[in-house]
Amino acid sequence: MGSFSNDMFAFQFSYGVQFSKLHKLWEGNQPLGNLKWMYLNHSKNLKELPDLTTATKLEELFLVECSSLVEFPSSIGSAVKLQRLYLSDCSRLVELPSSIGNAINLVWLNLIGCSSLVKLPSSIGNATNLQGLYLDMCTGLVELPSSIGNLHKLQTLTLLGCSKLEALPTNINLKSLDTLDLTGCLLLKFFPEISTNIMDLRLMRSAIKKVPSSIKLWSRLLDLEMSYNENLKDYPHALERVTELHLSDTKIQKLPSWVSSFTRLDRLVLKECKKVVSLPQLSDSLSYLKAVNCESLERLDCSFHNPNIRLYFVNCFKLNKEARELIIRTSTNRVVLPGGEVPAHFTYRTTSGSSLTIRLNERHLPTSMRFKACILLFDKSVKEKKVEEVYDRKAMKVSYRIMDRGFSFPCRPTHHYLAPPLKEHLYTFEFEVDVTSNELFFDFQVDRNEAVIKECGVQLQL
Repeated sequence: MGSFSNDMFAFQFSYGVQFSKLHKLWEGNQPLGNLKWMYLNHSKNLKELPDLTTATKLEELFLVECSSLVEFPSSIGSAVKLQRLYLSDCSRLVELPSSIGNAINLVWLNLIGCSSLVKLPSSIGNATNLQGLYLDMCTGLVELPSSIGNLHKLQTLTLLGCSKLEALPTNINLKSLDTLDLTGCLLLKFFPEISTNIMDLRLMRSAIKKVPSSIKLWSRLLDLEMSYNENLKDYPHALERVTELHLSDTKIQKLPSWVSSFTRLDRLVLKECKKVVSLPQLSDSLSYLKAVNCESLERLDCSFHNPNIRLYFVNCFKLNKEARELIIRTSTNRVVLPGGEVPAHFTYRTTSGSSLTIRLNERHLPTSMRFKACILLFDKSVKEKKVEEVYDRKAMKVSYRIMDRGFSFPCRPTHHYLAPPLKEHLYTFEFEVDVTSNELFFDFQVDRNEAVIKECGVQLQL
């Protein structure tokens, strides 16, 4: 069913509305000329739109997940006041009409997940008020028209997962562009000088091996995220800009020493670096380090000076004792690493189950106490799945109750979101508790049926 409000000048339709019902509504006494907003999200049976010639007041058109929509009417050009057009996950939509260029007031255009879209019309360059163009997961998109060089108000351009995109237009300057995401553009080898005002540049999992030499003059650049390539050493001007670096190379045997010179490096991800044996000293700016399936990693020839760093060592089973102790003792934030038992330095621990009771010294009992917890998790299903599939799943929620005689004490935070459970891995995290008793019962829970907490422990943080 549909509903219409003259006060709001809007159509609102229920999930999966049939086009025949929609057409009858529009054939009634409800003129499209009064419409300001039209929301047709999730109308999976909607195959086409009626004539929008009279929709001259339309400002917002939402067609999210209209997966049967194949064509977009050329009459959209009459909607000269249109500001927001959302077509995300219209997976059968092949193209936009050239009349889209008449929407000169268009500010946001969302085409995320339009996997059948091959190109944009050159007339898109006429939408000179456009500020956000979102093309993530347009897996059929091969190129962008050079006319986007006319979009001088464009601030955000995202092309994440556009795996067939081969090139970006050259000789253009999008002077307002501050965010450009080219993550996962597997065929994109060359990065032209598209703007000198970029603040956030993401190049992970692309084929780009170098960046423009002018990047050292980009005074606004704060975040440069890219995959490791040996060619980087030839572009020292980029090193001081990198904030996130990804390495996924089965042949690399050690991290080059110049990685330590990344003075802004905030996140470092090592995946499938199967021959790397040790890690060198890294930047003090690092707040996140994740190593996945680095099966030869034994040593950490480094120290971590940021106590809030998050450390994830997934399936790095060869880590020596010193490395394991360094990882667990260093971070007051979240930690994941392989292990078969809760370390002995956790003052209170149990070798079976997800709960334990502790008794504190009654002298000088503060009202607020901080604890570090460690749980040993086992995933019953992990041997039936690839490790990558398990680790890429949605984050796991770990919650806890601290009680005495049935009364729960307030905790901050109330829970943590951690990496999904893996076979025999330790998870550590911290929380603060308001206590009024010296005898406390700790109970830990995870929101995964396949996960079993085999052991748990806590340590009072002074």
